[in-house]
Amino acid sequence: MLPYNKKKTKKKNSVYTIFVLSYVSILILTLSSAFVYYAKINKQITMQTELSTVTLLGQLKSDIEDDISYIKELSNAIVFNSKLEQVAKGVPSYSYAELMKDMSSKQKPRDFLFDYFVYINSTDEIITPTIKMKAQKFFDLMYQFVDLDYETFNEDYLHGYHFQEYMPIQKMNQYESNIVDVLPYIQSFPMNAQSEPLGQVIFLMDASNMFSLINQVHQVTNSNIYVLDEKDRLILSSPDAPTLNIQKLDSFDKMTESRREILNKIVSEKNGWKYIASTPKSLYFKENLNYLMNFIAIFLIYLVAGLIVVRYLAKRSYKPLKEINELIQIHAQTSVSGKNEYENIKNTIVDQIQNDKELNEIIEKQLPIVRRDYLLHLIRGMVTNYDDVAQQLSSIGIEFTSNTYLIGSLEIDMDSPFFMDNTNLSEKNLSLARVVAENVSCELMKKHFTCYFLDLGRNQSMFLIQLRDDFDSAEAVSIAREQANALIHFTYRHYHLNLNVGLSTAYSELKNIPECFDEAKKALEHSKLRDDYETMGFEDLGNLSFDYFYSMESEHQLINLLKSGHYEQAKQFLDNIFEVNISKNIGVGAAKLLLYEVASTLMKVMNFFLVAKGEVPSTNERVIEEMIQHSSMEVAKRRFMETIDKISVLSENKNVSKTEKLVNRIAEYINQHAGETWLDLNMLSQEFEVTPQYISNVFKKYKQENVKDYIAKLKLNIAKELLQSTDLPVREIASRLGYASEAGIIRLFKKYEGMTPGDYRLKCKAKE
Repeated sequence: MLPYNKKKTKKKNSVYTIFVLSYVSILILTLSSAFVYYAKINKQITMQTELSTVTLLGQLKSDIEDDISYIKELSNAIVFNSKLEQVAKGVPSYSYAELMKDMSSKQKPRDFLFDYFVYINSTDEIITPTIKMKAQKFFDLMYQFVDLDYETFNEDYLHGYHFQEYMPIQKMNQYESNIVDVLPYIQSFPMNAQSEPLGQVIFLMDASNMFSLINQVHQVTNSNIYVLDEKDRLILSSPDAPTLNIQKLDSFDKMTESRREILNKIVSEKNGWKYIASTPKSLYFKENLNYLMNFIAIFLIYLVAGLIVVRYLAKRSYKPLKEINELIQIHAQTSVSGKNEYENIKNTIVDQIQNDKELNEIIEKQLPIVRRDYLLHLIRGMVTNYDDVAQQLSSIGIEFTSNTYLIGSLEIDMDSPFFMDNTNLSEKNLSLARVVAENVSCELMKKHFTCYFLDLGRNQSMFLIQLRDDFDSAEAVSIAREQANALIHFTYRHYHLNLNVGLSTAYSELKNIPECFDEAKKALEHSKLRDDYETMGFEDLGNLSFDYFYSMESEHQLINLLKSGHYEQAKQFLDNIFEVNISKNIGVGAAKLLLYEVASTLMKVMNFFLVAKGEVPSTNERVIEEMIQHSSMEVAKRRFMETIDKISVLSENKNVSKTEKLVNRIAEYINQHAGETWLDLNMLSQEFEVTPQYISNVFKKYKQENVKDYIAKLKLNIAKELLQSTDLPVREIASRLGYASEAGIIRLFKKYEGMTPGDYRLKCKAKE
């Protein structure tokens, strides 16, 4: 025993050491990666800061341009007023009072506009919407410059030509009582003046509003903000901003970086103004350094904590590995040996894969049956969502290479010499005939088509063909007819076997395959009425205005959707039926028959629910007549949709939501299959065609228990019953419940019962 224990301890230590070193390596690698990626993080933070600054500059530009645009519009409205020139020239037909009235009518209230007025050069007068006064008196009483004498202002701005010109920010004493900062805007009139203009239109804008906008950007970005006009004259700047080197402005585009600062610039497309943000580099370095130091401090804390729990995690990780290895050693059918637990598990899995090879071969043999069933499901119109059909076909190995489809319906004539030559019409002869028809038809079709042959039972079959080459629909039908006739002649010449074949027209969408099948069946029925054995195409039936599409399979699918509560899918399915028949341009008689059949289907379902509720069913003929009487296809469809809504109200589960119905169906499915196979969220997801996460969430909501626990408890109850009532080994019980080994059922019992299955069985026997 001692050598064995020593060997076992050595194995344990080798695996345990791997876990410890793995955890420590991950921690160290993560720490080192932080330094490796610091430069990238630093760059990203810088880029984000610059992006934020540029965005705020753009918003500042937009806000200021909005104010300036209003001033220009108001200025143009005044300057281009011909009556203004008449007043300035002294023409008596237009008075000052009328001018003042016009000026007042053009103004729209804006908070940033202090005042505006007109200066008349010939009279040296200022005119506002409310007063007329000599210029010097106006600027002495109304708006007095604090840092600019009137003579300079008069010479530089009230005279000479000015086109949309801005003065520097001026402090003005408003009404000798209030000091305000204003941005003056001056426009001479007329605009096309060649010499001394007739006067000036002057606007005084509230600079405090612009200062507020700039200060907001300054506070958010910690940058110095500057606004310059198109001549690089400083208009505005943030508080305490240092002097900007104007000569460097043209040397960079949108962004430049120097040793001390990063400059971002936006130029207005409308007026050429420049909006500049100067951010000290020390700000970036400070933010990045703080981030790095905080990151390192936090990570070191986690590193220390990680080292403390490494031992605990290593033991916890090793525990299930140890249990699995012990189970392998006890229950393995062959001797399992390896360097350590990893090797033992690997060898066991390899053996299991080899043992499962036969099972995989059986599953592979079943794949043709799965393909056949799905294709039959498709052609019979049992699919409502065609968006996923291509993907589902691909998953079972069916790839459609084009969008042109045809269906041929084939029936073996039971009076053929092939059967009459034999005294006994055995199933063996019929199977042989089907094999001949399948092999020959697909061999003939494969040159131009991809062929899928489907047995419909007894002496009927069909082949779904898809065009390989680039032919139009008429050419595709012609080629298929030629190959079908070749099939008929070949089977009779070589096997004395007569075949009746009906061929549909060509369609280009998967959702039309049920109509292909319907047409092929109808063509087949007509082919059996002919004296010769030649392929009958659907278009050969002559006047097709009598034909409508509403097959027995379609009615069956509609009834199933309504009875299962899928009312929206039923509406979509019915809408598809109408869309197909409208595209066929069916005649009035066929339309009436179609409407009558659909109405009859809906009445069947409605009466089903009425009887289930204990109510008297409706009289079909009367109600059907009301539904389709004097109705166009569109009106009838609307009435049918309303009938579906009535059916949904009649449903017994009308107070139960669709989601709750789904949960109940899932729970019922689990109850039925928990003791037969392995169940998990992925399998339920495939069965009910919703995501695993969705199943988990809604099941928890309506059942107050998660799916895994629900399944586990069901399996536990089944296992308890088997342990009490049978002598089956624990391994056999685990296999019946879908577990790969005893380990799963052992964990189940330990979790809910606190003991192993063997101990539970002994406990039950002791009570007996």
